[in-house]
Amino acid sequence: MKRSILIFLLAVIPASTYASIEEPIQLQAGQISGTLLDNGVQAFLGVPFAAPPVGDLRWRPPQPVVPWSGIRKMDRKGPDCMQGRNTNLMSEDCLYLNVWTKAESSSDKLPVLVWIHGGGWRFKATYDGDAFAANGAVLVSVNYRMNAFGWMAHPALSEESENNVSGNYGVLDHLAALEWVQSNIEQFGGDKDNVTIFGESAGGGSMYALLATPAAEGLFHKVISESTWINTSNVSNLKTHNGFMQSAEGMGEGAISSMLEELDLEEGSLLEKMRSLTAEQVMQLRVPVSLIVDGWLYDKPPIQTFYEGSQIKVPIMSGYNNGEGLGYVMRQQNLPKSVSEQRDLRAARLGDLSEELLELYVAETNEDLLEVEIDYVSDDMFVRASRELALAGLRANQDTFVYVFGRNSQEPENLAPHYAEVKYVFNKLEGSASREDQNLASLMNSYWVQFARTGNPNQPGLPTWPAFDLETQTHQFLDVNISQGSLDRKERLDAMDSYLRARYGVTP
Repeated sequence: MKRSILIFLLAVIPASTYASIEEPIQLQAGQISGTLLDNGVQAFLGVPFAAPPVGDLRWRPPQPVVPWSGIRKMDRKGPDCMQGRNTNLMSEDCLYLNVWTKAESSSDKLPVLVWIHGGGWRFKATYDGDAFAANGAVLVSVNYRMNAFGWMAHPALSEESENNVSGNYGVLDHLAALEWVQSNIEQFGGDKDNVTIFGESAGGGSMYALLATPAAEGLFHKVISESTWINTSNVSNLKTHNGFMQSAEGMGEGAISSMLEELDLEEGSLLEKMRSLTAEQVMQLRVPVSLIVDGWLYDKPPIQTFYEGSQIKVPIMSGYNNGEGLGYVMRQQNLPKSVSEQRDLRAARLGDLSEELLELYVAETNEDLLEVEIDYVSDDMFVRASRELALAGLRANQDTFVYVFGRNSQEPENLAPHYAEVKYVFNKLEGSASREDQNLASLMNSYWVQFARTGNPNQPGLPTWPAFDLETQTHQFLDVNISQGSLDRKERLDAMDSYLRARYGVTP
């Protein structure tokens, strides 16, 4: 099998920070050793959970790791998956994960948190997990295929598949990593029967995806979804138009056809030509990164699944930041300059069935344009789906908790933008951060660990966090001063839900 050439330089871990762990750990595929951090946390970095998805394995479900002999030293992270941001640590051979633990033995049965990173399913955004381990959990962070590597659908790929499908390779990587956790995490002192998956933005979209597929049943037991990224631009059907997007196969076929026509490759079958493309050429393919309703992993639009409350039934913690759309709107070059222009742009974007939304997401005066634009982008991209998960949890009679994060450490008087909460969750603030911010980070990390431990973030010593319910829709407002709110954005979100159900053809 021809492998892609790695385009990364391995980073060497400073000896002053790490010391070797002498006792190896036995995994199903072989023995490994790791490193011991100064805080007593053990780190196992760059552990393979699937075979390299290269050569003939490109655009196929992940395959088992090839066993090895001897002891492999896991003291440096594996390369990131191919992505749209420049990085020296990048390769098509990228299905690796990292484990942080402070367990004293394999019998400790610590709660396990599996982090699936965000980045639009296009690039990686994450932090190290040693703070979680120091707080009594086992933290696993996972790589997965992104961009066209993770989401390409094409008739030729579907034809060679035993399930007659293509795409969703990123989700299949999630499943493979979770299966690895079930098979191996007890060796790190983790409890395979107490696994919480969590992610932010596109990682929150991955929570959405995993909850909605029966293939993930039994692989996790709780979910934390931060700023869930699911909207009309990242859900498609495999073979048909879905009301917003053309078929995933059609878009993939068009992208491949354009690329091969430009390259003028003469020899080989279509699939051979597709797999002969370099990693850099695949990165140039213009295909949507979308969750695909394929009749295999998903037999209906996930919004239908959640509306029915028929997703995998586990406790859910879901939330968002109070200024999700701030950065996105400020980067827009063509913001509406008047109420009438905003109405016209919104009507063109939403199409028919949008009358109620137009009234709720169009400013009354020109002075309100920016605020309404931020609200719309926030709700459309992140907030609506975050609440959708919470409501689905209630419909499934599961314990459900909702937060709104409101801290902007750079500009404390401003709204908290997208991604602002992640460094608090991982307790990874800069050393210059204020005592107030350090306390908030410690508090949030403890909430997350306690939810992973019990399915409820509450414990003695922490501010009480009320459960979410249908009538009040109470949330915990996370800032340096903890408080509660209720019915946040309810009228707008109800209208957006109704609109989407109508466009997707969802029935009660």
